[in-house]
Amino acid sequence: MGIEHHPIKHATPNQHVDVGGPEGAADACPMPQETPTWRMLQQMSASARDPGGTEGETSMLDPSAFLYDQHVPLDLAVLSERTQEGTTLQDIRYASPHGGQVPAYLIFPSLHAPRAGVIFGHWGEGDREEFVEEATILARLGIVSLCPDAPFRRPLKPGNEPSLVEIPQGDLQWVVDVRRGVDLLLERFSLPVGRLGYVGHSYAATLAGAVAASEHRLMALVVMAGEPALSEWMLLTTHPALVHERETTPQGEYQAYLAALAALDACHYIGRASPSNLFFQFARDDEYLPVERGELYYALASEPKQIAWYDCKHAFNAVARCDRARFLCEHLGVDLPSAEIVALLEQVRSPLPLEEWSASGAEQAHGSSN
Repeated sequence: MGIEHHPIKHATPNQHVDVGGPEGAADACPMPQETPTWRMLQQMSASARDPGGTEGETSMLDPSAFLYDQHVPLDLAVLSERTQEGTTLQDIRYASPHGGQVPAYLIFPSLHAPRAGVIFGHWGEGDREEFVEEATILARLGIVSLCPDAPFRRPLKPGNEPSLVEIPQGDLQWVVDVRRGVDLLLERFSLPVGRLGYVGHSYAATLAGAVAASEHRLMALVVMAGEPALSEWMLLTTHPALVHERETTPQGEYQAYLAALAALDACHYIGRASPSNLFFQFARDDEYLPVERGELYYALASEPKQIAWYDCKHAFNAVARCDRARFLCEHLGVDLPSAEIVALLEQVRSPLPLEEWSASGAEQAHGSSN
């Protein structure tokens, strides 16, 4: 997984929530904004704490949390466009059902209609740029790709930064925005049924459980270094920035944060992905995700599923990149990559954390190890 899942994205110097108040004042934490999304998460987290089922049983939480009005216009806007070597890249925006605009790249073959589509979800250390090179190569195979920015990467008005306990609202928004992205691909390109996939890395892989269970139009999902229960991982991680956050955040606020996270833990959802095909990719030398957490995520998942382990770190390598391209082609009705395409995929650079992670101490944790 990675320190990014919630941790560093609000543990950076510019983003960390200042709980303020006198030392030891546990009741000084800010209260979350009472939005419909927040109330939904509170109800869901209560269900997670008391599911009313067999002890240890993984159960689906309230699916109504992921509903939205599909009849509302997408408000698709193309800000810029460039075409090169038969591939078009558009910088777009579309309306989020939870408010605001979703910044994304739309990458597709310019000489013929796409045969399949994939939504790429980036890791927390990065943004929508992560998969652009990979998606550009896949366009040669007839695949259109949507690469959105996660909610925490979108511009905020001054003073609108979410508090710690409000962070999971953005995670729920990501899931709904992905579903809206499916609408966009189907409406814009008239793709056949069963030709849509999802690739999630780390942050987006941890939320892949909720995505898979709520959006069955996605028939092939790649889960790269996802954590099955982020609320548990936050209590187990030894990363210095997260330990500091855990020890200095007022207990009531931190518990409310974990409860909201628990409502979206993948373990509640990944068993409901069927009939979608799942491909789990994990790194043997992952800096943050122990082997047993990856094995647990896979064990909880519904069939059909497969798993692969790679001799690399959290950012993955060329072997994993080529394997997921083959998986997507196989399950989305696209010709398998030729030797030429494989060679191009092997040359794609593995992602590096954004500079802000370095400023927050993430470079020390990741750095050249990625």
